[in-house]
Amino acid sequence: MDLIEKIGPFVGLAAFVGLAVLAFVIFQQSRDLRRLREWAGRAPERAKEAADASLAAAEARGEASGEERPGRFAATWGAFTGWVERSYDGLDRRLPFDARILLGVIAAGVIAAVVLTSGFGLVGDGDGDSEARKAQQEEKMPKVAVLNATQTPDGVAGVPGLADKVAAEVVRPAGYPLGQTDNAPTGFAESVIMYEPASEGEAAQLARAVEKRLGSTQTEEMAADVRNQIGDSTLALVVGADDSGF
Repeated sequence: MDLIEKIGPFVGLAAFVGLAVLAFVIFQQSRDLRRLREWAGRAPERAKEAADASLAAAEARGEASGEERPGRFAATWGAFTGWVERSYDGLDRRLPFDARILLGVIAAGVIAAVVLTSGFGLVGDGDGDSEARKAQQEEKMPKVAVLNATQTPDGVAGVPGLADKVAAEVVRPAGYPLGQTDNAPTGFAESVIMYEPASEGEAAQLARAVEKRLGSTQTEEMAADVRNQIGDSTLALVVGADDSGF
């Protein structure tokens, strides 16, 4: 998954470049076809037909029939569209290739810039925005303490560093802010999620969040000795002997 996230932006950029090349080939072919049609349309027997068609179109628009002139907005819009058409035609004549190719490349560049800056966060403040959103989400989540309870009543020591490992690889990736990570006051045969009386629903959500890594985890109300050890955390993930091989 990390490899896909790293090479994804570059694969997307390569796809845009390929699309631009394909657009260049397609538009160049269409330009050649258009030139052939224009050359064929210059035949003398078709010149009169083109002039008659232009006159008929002008009369249909009221330009040659003495109809009332359009309003100011319509006149302004017509002048603007005419200027755009003339500018485009002038640019198209000066370029050695179809002007639509240039427009397509510009559009592809704009899309690529948007994707790279906003979608993948390679440029600009994408990482900062992502961290800010993550921090805001964590503020709404209950703080979770992780306690290592893999020690046994007969004196077998627990797995060293297990609480920190579970906190870093299970709780933190699930989006929960971390509380105390320490050894539990006593050993537990099975892992359990303990909750304050008003946080039973949040404990069930945490159980679903860690199920993929720890399997099905039971929930129960907070024990007094655990509550005294977790500080201001609302939930406590007590890692029992059944998860000692994590």
